[in-house]
Amino acid sequence: MIRSIAWSILAVGIPLAAQTQVDLRTQSKTVDFGSAPSTRPFSTGGALPPTCVQGDMYFLTVAAAGANMYGCTASNTWSPEYGVGSGVVQVENTGTEVGARPILDFSTGQGILLAISDTGQSISIQTSVDTSFVETTSAGQSGTSLLCASASGSATTYTCSLSPVLGAYTTGMILNWRPDVNGAGGPTTLTVNVLGSINVKLADGATDPGPGDVVAGRILEIWYDGVVFRLINAPIPEGILGEVQPSCVAAVRGRLWFVPGAAGVQDGLSVCAKDATNTYAWRTLY
Repeated sequence: MIRSIAWSILAVGIPLAAQTQVDLRTQSKTVDFGSAPSTRPFSTGGALPPTCVQGDMYFLTVAAAGANMYGCTASNTWSPEYGVGSGVVQVENTGTEVGARPILDFSTGQGILLAISDTGQSISIQTSVDTSFVETTSAGQSGTSLLCASASGSATTYTCSLSPVLGAYTTGMILNWRPDVNGAGGPTTLTVNVLGSINVKLADGATDPGPGDVVAGRILEIWYDGVVFRLINAPIPEGILGEVQPSCVAAVRGRLWFVPGAAGVQDGLSVCAKDATNTYAWRTLY
């Protein structure tokens, strides 16, 4: 009878022993999981739990790689555990987080140059501008960026170069053109940086310059209307600088010619016009 009771107690005790749970925190020593096929010490999920106790850890599966680990730094407060010392940098745009990655890739934009170096203690990033795209104060003050100085030696087919080099003709662009020889009048073209010859017209965009409209050494403002270059600054009356007066013909019609007089001599002002017989001549106005 006693033996039967003993076996009954033993039979009941065996399954109870199999269900005993070991508290690794208090009943283990030098725990080594190196040979375990896998370990997962954090709770995981696609959303941070609404409540937590300080010291809790959580692996957020939907976060960017390298930015998944969160710790409960205060009651019900989760904080990302990356940044300084983790090899991951958190990047923000005006206070809004963009992401966190172990690599930051700096790329230059149009007109911006970057010089990046490792000083041994820090990463140095030096920015500068590409003057082939960005106007500088020195270039603007010197006038070089818009100066189109011809040296072609032609009175009808002019060429010039800009610095920096002009990449394309753009509607609305303005140039300061300095011809190297007096214009012959009639059809006139200008080529900038071998981009192709463009017709030069008066302000109306249709009339060819007359013999006195393009004068060597004078700065002429021109703008590109998408088809032709147009003169936009009113020419100084020819003759003031001692130019040679051209013959009065149809191409010169309406031009004024001013001749400064010496001391005690009246100035002279005339206009090229035709009379009723269609005869062209310089008519004295003063």
